[in-house]
Amino acid sequence: MHSTAEPRDWYAFRVRSRHEKLVATSLRGKGYEEFLPLCKSKRRWADRSKVVEMPLFPGYVFCDSERSEIGKIRCTPGIIDVIRAGSTPLPANRWEIEGLRKATQAELPLESWPYIDPSTTGRVRITSGPLSGMDGVLIEVRGKERLILSVDLLRRSVLVELPFSSVAVCAKPGASTDSLRRYSGYQPHGTELFRTGTDS
Repeated sequence: MHSTAEPRDWYAFRVRSRHEKLVATSLRGKGYEEFLPLCKSKRRWADRSKVVEMPLFPGYVFCDSERSEIGKIRCTPGIIDVIRAGSTPLPANRWEIEGLRKATQAELPLESWPYIDPSTTGRVRITSGPLSGMDGVLIEVRGKERLILSVDLLRRSVLVELPFSSVAVCAKPGASTDSLRRYSGYQPHGTELFRTGTDS
């Protein structure tokens, strides 16, 4: 006997400006599993400064649901529509969303980054630490190693600061060792790459 249960997917919903947190709270109150990735930003006023949490993807909130539930979700105040192709809602890549959730749960520093298509770039897999199992593009920015995670559905990327001074990564299919050598501080060792030395 086959199950008639619908598959669940992460869908991205466009929301009104500055309504991301309100929509996420409303969805959670309705029993849906929502995801609103946030980043910390320092805001300055004339007499003070404060660190606030801002949406990584302004104007979007993710929700894990069955397709038949999308109509109900769209009725949530603040939601404009679901990302779609014509009349067909488009789900996000579950692996990409789970990677972002893993990074936010580990409370690692995140920031927006120009979109990088992972299918056209040599990718690596983190094999140790709280990001173990995640795929992305490894680069050095401002003297620190960062992992770039992309959400293809939104054509957006995120920069994640790696937490350790020594992280083992292995090349994913299609990523040549030559292309990985350009990452400063990494030396190939068999099928793995290890960062050598310590941060200054």
